[in-house]
Amino acid sequence: MRRGRRIAIRELFDNPVMVGTITILVVMVAVYLSYIAENGLPFIPTYSVNVDVANASELVKNADVRVGGARVGQVLTITPEPASKSWPHPYAQLGLALQKSLAPLPADTRYQIRLASVLGGKYLEIIPGHSKAQGLADGGTFTLNTNPKLNHNVPFVDLDTAFATFGPKTQKGLRGAVGEIGNALAGRGPQFNDSISSLHELMPGLETLLGVLRDPSTRLSGFINGLAATTGALAPVAPTIDALLHNTATTFQALDRLSLGTTIDQLPGTESLATTVLSNSRPVLTDAATLVQALKPGARLLPEAATDLDRILVSATPVFRDALPLAPKLKQALGAVQALAHDPASTQVFKVLGSTDLASLGASAFVGLGAILRAVAPSQFACNVTGLWVRNFASGLTEGDSDGAWLRFAPVLDLNGGTASQTFQQSSPSPDLHLNYYPTEDSSQCQAANEVYSGAQRIGSPPKTSTVVDDTAPPPGVLAEGKKAGLVP
Repeated sequence: MRRGRRIAIRELFDNPVMVGTITILVVMVAVYLSYIAENGLPFIPTYSVNVDVANASELVKNADVRVGGARVGQVLTITPEPASKSWPHPYAQLGLALQKSLAPLPADTRYQIRLASVLGGKYLEIIPGHSKAQGLADGGTFTLNTNPKLNHNVPFVDLDTAFATFGPKTQKGLRGAVGEIGNALAGRGPQFNDSISSLHELMPGLETLLGVLRDPSTRLSGFINGLAATTGALAPVAPTIDALLHNTATTFQALDRLSLGTTIDQLPGTESLATTVLSNSRPVLTDAATLVQALKPGARLLPEAATDLDRILVSATPVFRDALPLAPKLKQALGAVQALAHDPASTQVFKVLGSTDLASLGASAFVGLGAILRAVAPSQFACNVTGLWVRNFASGLTEGDSDGAWLRFAPVLDLNGGTASQTFQQSSPSPDLHLNYYPTEDSSQCQAANEVYSGAQRIGSPPKTSTVVDDTAPPPGVLAEGKKAGLVP
């Protein structure tokens, strides 16, 4: 019996007409399933939702719908819609077929259109909400609204949208800038490393300086506001200032002459001689000033005295005729006075009197200079403060190339309370921030750049630090050039 059935089945499949009929039916079913799959897989229940988007650009039918990066459905329809009361511009409504497990979506669900890859293509990202109110029913719609709290569509700026903001001229400029930066850095690795090392040495002092500037007592904000006010006040007279600078440039161009340079070269010697003459004349000028002060009471009597003198001259005119024989004797007396004035002994007396006043002034100057040196000497002689600061600051500013110096910095922000409290305004200093505005610099210790990082906050001077600092010296060849120029003995 079984053998007979097997023979019948074998004869059935050996029939070409039957095999062809079965093959055609299978192909038709496959074509039908592939055709209707664009509107969702057949025989699988889905959760239908409509969402309104402000712009469905580059979003196509059958695009993915994802939640947390996982595909949960597809876009079945994209329908343009006119403006409505809640949204004043035309928009697009997307018909979605989602997995049944997502039903119902919470009322505060949000969504956004995102870029699938840098090669193009977009998908719809759904961000399910947490509202406990009744969710969106099957066939419901998430709408647009001008009120951000009621709007479900989250705006998103994709990379292609960001790049589209740069026009052809901007793109050309960016390419040129990147190329020039590459040329500047090519083959200059050691110099770049030296700049970073110098910047690392500069940072402790710079942090101290910035700490002083951010202190409220510095009132840096007031200075900036005043500078802004000054700039605003000068803005209306900008054309006048521009004209003044132009005329100044013309004046300096006119002064660019060889004779002016020669005159400037001779000024130091002239000034030195004038200083000597004025120093020697100081006692005479002092006496003259005293004499003028003493003559002030007699100035009130000058009008009456002048009237009397006029009467005397009128009356004495006949007498002057008889005074002519006295002229030779008067000439002889004036010659004797001139000889006294040219006598070296007399000149020496006036010089001695003048140098006495200069000595008093010089003594006062040396006393003040000595006080300054007594205050500065410990920091310089023990810790070389001035040399180290100038060396580090100069290396940070001067190292670079024809495009400019390489002094750069990038803020590294720790939003959990590290450098954020150092960069942004906080109610208290950062827990790991040291505040030592005036470090001790003398023979006992050199705190600047020798402070040990402890990981905990310290206000004021740290424990005793090292007294070892770097020695500084002129770059090679500088002393030789100074000797050639006569600046170094």
